Amino acid sequence: MYFNMNNKQTIVNIILAAIVAVSGYYLYNNTFNSNPSSEEEISGETTSNPVGTSTTTNTEPLYTIEKIPTEKAKISAPSLNRPLTFTGDIPLEAKKIITDNVKRLTDILKSDSSRFDAWLDLGSYRKQSGDYEGAREAWEYATLLLPGSYVPWNNLGDLYQYYLKDFVKAEKNFQQAIVSDPSFVQAYHSLFELYTLSYTEKAHLADDTLLEGLKKSPNNIDLLITLAQYYKGTGKTEEAKKYYKMAITEAEKAGNTALAESLKSELDTL
Repeated sequence: MYFNMNNKQTIVNIILAAIVAVSGYYLYNNTFNSNPSSEEEISGETTSNPVGTSTTTNTEPLYTIEKIPTEKAKISAPSLNRPLTFTGDIPLEAKKIITDNVKRLTDILKSDSSRFDAWLDLGSYRKQSGDYEGAREAWEYATLLLPGSYVPWNNLGDLYQYYLKDFVKAEKNFQQAIVSDPSFVQAYHSLFELYTLSYTEKAHLADDTLLEGLKKSPNNIDLLITLAQYYKGTGKTEEAKKYYKMAITEAEKAGNTALAESLKSELDTL
């Protein structure tokens, strides 16, 4: 992301947008806030399933997801006196935004440490500062507060894959996000990317992961396209053709003619 150094307000706005864009995607979907403040409400949808339940079908999965134990452990909340440190080249404006928000969220949690939403946000800002251990602590505690939400599990998967470089833990957390909400398509994408980009010892599970996602969301065009392109790249031509055609059908149903034509062009190269 680039910004105009001649416009200071634009810099601040873009920094704010960057902070939200990088880690905020997961923060408010399917979260519960039992005590929202007037200045900070959760804007995402809440799941219709009871907390801790799953919407999986009776169809046998193509690979086994071992559910991580989610009983609330008898442990204290992470220390709210943890110093805020910064690593990397972070602009001064961003540091101020992060510092102010960490203080605000810390004050909230000192008053009510059961605020699931505040722990999610605190983890996000600590991640932005480069304090990955602080982010891990916040999100892992959030999983104890609301184990049925996919949000902290998915955040942890991303943290372990790209920042802490622990691919075994990344896998387990992405899998738990899927267990928590099998309709959450992004978790299948994340697990697929883990196997193809990082945890390559398990690359053979990449297409199984996408196929598992399609069992739960059979018309999801993103999963269909990703699977078609994966099969194309691995030389499985017939499988690639099958999923390109399915993706084209879904694109046409959605009225996205530009996407349909683009997919047809990719199909013609096979």
